[in-house]
Amino acid sequence: MYDRGPRTPMATLAKHPGGPRVSLLSRHLVGRSRLADLRLTEPAVSGEHAVLCWTGREWELHDLGSRNGTLIDGRRLAPGERVAVARGAAIAFGDADHSWQLVDDEPPTLMALPAEGGGEPVCARDDLLALPDEDHPEVVVYRDAAGDFLVEQGGGTARIGDRHAVRAGGRDYVLRIPDLVAPTWDNSAAAPQLAALALRFSVSRDEEYVALEARFDHRVIDLGARAHHQVLLALARSRLEDRQAGGRGAGTESSEGWIYQDELASQLAMDEMHLNVAVFRCRRQLAEAGIAGAASIVERRRPTRELRLGVARIEIVTV
Repeated sequence: MYDRGPRTPMATLAKHPGGPRVSLLSRHLVGRSRLADLRLTEPAVSGEHAVLCWTGREWELHDLGSRNGTLIDGRRLAPGERVAVARGAAIAFGDADHSWQLVDDEPPTLMALPAEGGGEPVCARDDLLALPDEDHPEVVVYRDAAGDFLVEQGGGTARIGDRHAVRAGGRDYVLRIPDLVAPTWDNSAAAPQLAALALRFSVSRDEEYVALEARFDHRVIDLGARAHHQVLLALARSRLEDRQAGGRGAGTESSEGWIYQDELASQLAMDEMHLNVAVFRCRRQLAEAGIAGAASIVERRRPTRELRLGVARIEIVTV
């Protein structure tokens, strides 16, 4: 689980000096055991030596009664002792000459570990993960408004738990899901919630230009003009058309706006692979704008391969 490449801010333990970096799971076991998340080979390290845990507020180091002890900033912990760990802390497992440093103490995040052959983890940004990468999102994993994680693949979605296996780009991955969510999830007054947004599309007469604004509590988030807004515009029109016609099925808000994926792709003159890329870019843009639950901007309905816009308040104007 070593990671040497560019990364988003997340909990990271780095071997000092200039050694490998480890992206921390919400409960990260350190030791010589093959079950350890950080597996060390030094003879002074016990099989299950110590564990780093995210408490929901901070990282905590717990010595597991190791034979040679655990040191933090030069102080040896008592067997079984737990202590809070802050960014910059130096941690040594068994041997003070082999130390690690907590270089980032952000909360743990969703990540995908290559199942075989090692390699760097693929880490989520804003609770949104694409495999094998964001330019080829064969598999997308995200957290919904209820805080549950979902995997989306081949037009279908499913709720998942920790260690769920997926295959993308010809490679197998194991998904590692945080045990605890960050305290700011859905509770930050500053973070607009997707369900509370109103979307305003400004469309040129030739429909080559589609600008989008998200409005929330007297605030306007200018999302600019992007090619992928064409997908959201088509989904918005589908919702409005159903609403005007009384809705499909029971004619309720829950039934309006659904459109089959292949039908939408045909309408937009793109294949389904490029449609999936555009959907991911819509989600990524809203997530980067700080909108909580951004992945639900496009909803999918199992098992029908239908999609719809995840926001009900819509306005479309011609400019």
